[in-house]
Amino acid sequence: MRTLVFEVSGEYALFKKPYSPMSPVSYPLPPPPAVLGMLGAILGLDKNAYHHTLQWAQVRVAVSPAAPLRFFRAALNLLQTKDGTDRYFRPRADKNTHTQVPFTFLREPRFRILVAGLASPHADAIATALQNGTSRYTVTLGLANCLADLRWIGEWNAEAISAGDYAVNTVLPLCEGMHLHYEAGRRYHRLRIPASMDPQRVVHRYQEIVLAEDAQPMRVRVPDGVLYHVNTGPVAFL
Repeated sequence: MRTLVFEVSGEYALFKKPYSPMSPVSYPLPPPPAVLGMLGAILGLDKNAYHHTLQWAQVRVAVSPAAPLRFFRAALNLLQTKDGTDRYFRPRADKNTHTQVPFTFLREPRFRILVAGLASPHADAIATALQNGTSRYTVTLGLANCLADLRWIGEWNAEAISAGDYAVNTVLPLCEGMHLHYEAGRRYHRLRIPASMDPQRVVHRYQEIVLAEDAQPMRVRVPDGVLYHVNTGPVAFL
């Protein structure tokens, strides 16, 4: 299975959890639909078309934290457009035009992304763009003002590996028969993320995952069909 590997990083990131609309809180990683959006931006695909173009139901994504997770909380002054401005967003003289909203960002995040299952023409175009350091649209880490830096790592084939004990750097999708060795003194995040989403923003599959906050490998015993081997080591696709 052809797998493209690249790193994405930035000063801030916010992959908003849907149940935190008033005080946005970030997932600790970019969910697969967010990664698909990054690929669409690299290719310059329309936001309503990249899902079908990239074949959202077939693409496989693995995410590996490449730096320890850090969270940053701040209250942002946002423009109050509901009744504080006119239709041209000019402030009204008799209205308070700003509102403070608390946000929880990821601070200086860096993730290694592995993408498999792309059609060859799209995989070729993405690999070329990443190698040349170019993208059609600006790639962001969630919010539009969280700009992303991209770095090409390489391209390898992913091959399924048998059941056993492994040290895995990627985020792990929890499944039946898996046993994670939790280590004392380390912090883990266990949560449910959207893993597959169609062009209408309807989530077709959620996945429960676990990741280590220190970005170090996790020791895990897995059944057959969970892990794959690429040049960077054992990986688990979400």
